[in-house]
Amino acid sequence: MPRKISNSGIKLIKKFEGCRLSAYQDAVGVITIGYGWTKPIDGNPLTMDTKITQSKAESLLKKGLEAYESKVNKYDAKYRFNQNQFDALVSFAYNIGSIDQLTANGTRSISAIAEKIPAYNKAGGRILSGLTSRRNAEKQLFLTPVSSSLPSSSREKTKVTYITHRIPGSRWGNEITGYQNNNSMGYSGVFGKPVDKIAIRLNEGTITYTAHRTDGRWGGEIHGYSKTDSSKYAGSSKTPIDAVAIKAKGITGTLKYRVHRISDHKWGNWIKGYSKTNSSKYAGIFGSAIDAIQIGIQ
Repeated sequence: MPRKISNSGIKLIKKFEGCRLSAYQDAVGVITIGYGWTKPIDGNPLTMDTKITQSKAESLLKKGLEAYESKVNKYDAKYRFNQNQFDALVSFAYNIGSIDQLTANGTRSISAIAEKIPAYNKAGGRILSGLTSRRNAEKQLFLTPVSSSLPSSSREKTKVTYITHRIPGSRWGNEITGYQNNNSMGYSGVFGKPVDKIAIRLNEGTITYTAHRTDGRWGGEIHGYSKTDSSKYAGSSKTPIDAVAIKAKGITGTLKYRVHRISDHKWGNWIKGYSKTNSSKYAGIFGSAIDAIQIGIQ
């Protein structure tokens, strides 16, 4: 009977793919949606205007997993993969396309396969930190005995989702769930366009955040997430934000964040703290409007 990926393997894929319900271009310019889906949907090619529901994203993931499970299963008779090895290789194939090259068409040993996994961390000829992290997690899972608990670095971290509202055009951007990429899927905002509102949510635990405006005032502490309810986003219409402070409780991992400034077109330092008075515990510089933010759990 063909092997199937476990829930742990699916969580690993979801963690690194993230889920976007509006089409975007990946690191090499491929139009993508959902959990890394790049193929036509119901016979319709993807365009930058394509949008799907969460339910559709889940069904596309399931369909994609079936295809990549078969690509790993064709080598199972030779290798007799344990569940962790199988899960790691399905994640690898889902991202790369197959495991043919990784296994040298079934001629590499199990140990050689494990050592080769981290080498596949490039896109468009460039090493990407997100791919490096994914390959390391896949290798770690591949080498984890099925009778052992996953190493802490392989456990699924809390998921953070965030979105910004920009003043020109008075519009919200797309929801962002990642931070490892340096393209537009790894931060929220548009360079050169001031941000006046931010909304943040977690899939577990509690979030507290606040924004400082260029009029010299911190706003109230926010604990919710909404694009329409002003009590559930930080900031106010048409007044640029120049600093933010964020903290979380009850999460798996450590929350960090940073902002991008318009004035010098630079990212600030990563912040792992929360304060309205200590500049090492908020992101930004008073008087210098921000145009983008990155938030992640590591």
